[in-house]
Amino acid sequence: MLQYKTVLYCSIERENITASHSSARQRLLETASDLFYRKGIRSIGVDTIAEQSGVGKPTLYRHFSTKDKLISAYLEEENCLHWQWFEEAIAPLQESAKAQLLALIDATTQILTKPGYRGCAFLNALAEFSEEDHPAHRQAIEYKHALRLRLYQLSQQAGARDPDALADQLLLVINGALASAPLFGSSGPSAQLTTIAPYLVDFQL
Repeated sequence: MLQYKTVLYCSIERENITASHSSARQRLLETASDLFYRKGIRSIGVDTIAEQSGVGKPTLYRHFSTKDKLISAYLEEENCLHWQWFEEAIAPLQESAKAQLLALIDATTQILTKPGYRGCAFLNALAEFSEEDHPAHRQAIEYKHALRLRLYQLSQQAGARDPDALADQLLLVINGALASAPLFGSSGPSAQLTTIAPYLVDFQL
């Protein structure tokens, strides 16, 4: 499947990144990723990233010629981490696509309760970059389309009467939970994810 290949590729890349964990590029990316996620992409400048990473600006620009390049690298990293998390969440339940869907919902709920959670990195990027030709906008859109495709594949494998509809419904409630948790906390509307999503799955099956 397309997404499985993506995860495998990203896992290989992660191994390479770990091997060079102390490199200037990785320090820059780790610092930028932390700041972009916690404080917003547009609010963080390259001066702040260089200062907090301990890497000089000439070195920063040698690895990332523009801030947009650094933003793209941040979202690529988020994409890889997400698909690694996705496959790990469903891997123990290969015998049942329905169980995989429910396990994904449970795993999503766990993310919402983590300290420092401030929303989906891709939804946040879409909120900051409305320009359709901006790399961050395109990467966020591609990620959400890929997630919708993966939900469709699992829905189809589970035997849903209308896998397209189930994929749309699950994506809608997942995105709603991801967006609601930073506003109302994990005990707010996002807590309904574990009630609504299993109902939708059972209704289709």
